[in-house]
Amino acid sequence: MPDEPALAGIAADAATVGELIVRAASLVGPGHRCEEPAVPRQDAYRLGRNTLKSHLIVAVADGMSDSKRSHLGANVAVTALVGRIRSDLDSGTPLCAPEVFLDAARQMAGSARQHGAEEDDVRAAALVAVIPVQPDARGGRTVWLAALADVGGWLRTAEGWRRLIGARKDGLDAGRLAEFLPFHPDRVTSITTELPPGAVLALATDGLGDALEPGDALASWFARRWEAPPPVADFLRDVGFEAAGRLDDRTAVVVWCP
Repeated sequence: MPDEPALAGIAADAATVGELIVRAASLVGPGHRCEEPAVPRQDAYRLGRNTLKSHLIVAVADGMSDSKRSHLGANVAVTALVGRIRSDLDSGTPLCAPEVFLDAARQMAGSARQHGAEEDDVRAAALVAVIPVQPDARGGRTVWLAALADVGGWLRTAEGWRRLIGARKDGLDAGRLAEFLPFHPDRVTSITTELPPGAVLALATDGLGDALEPGDALASWFARRWEAPPPVADFLRDVGFEAAGRLDDRTAVVVWCP
């Protein structure tokens, strides 16, 4: 256990939002839970919807391991992202990724000060997605995604997964992030993409997202497991997979679009 009281080491949700089916899970990775004292879960997610219930909003964040209170930063980030998107959708304000992430950065900095910490102590990567609850006339959906650093969005394919957004890990220092909240909200990347009928969208921190990369032995396994929505206990067990060298916290929110 961590020395200080912390949020639960495991979080999970199952939801049906209109025609969308959602499974979500977040767990402390083997590397952190086996330390003494254990490290609090540095990943976080939030689910939400606008007042008209026309859009599902999903935020996922990955606290940086070398940041002392990144678990605080990640939780503030996802709450802020969902709250800002919800407000913009309700007011009819066009979604602007830099403004949305700047709002989250300000709340993270404010929370750090309230806890007697520095902004550097609450660093996190983050992603937010806005998904229409109802399909368009062709049965697809136009999805808005915004991401900073290596939290990724993935579309299931027949063979595995295709990355939609999120920084790839390249080079000798692939695990080192050069951009993150609360310092670089202006570097956020956003896209609008079409999901085909029957799409499966996965939003994940790198602890699980690395396993979805083409060529990874686990990518096809996850594609088979998540072809259809599993019971939430099975989904939690999937996200809690154990494999050699996979030590990071892992979080996934998967949305099935009938």
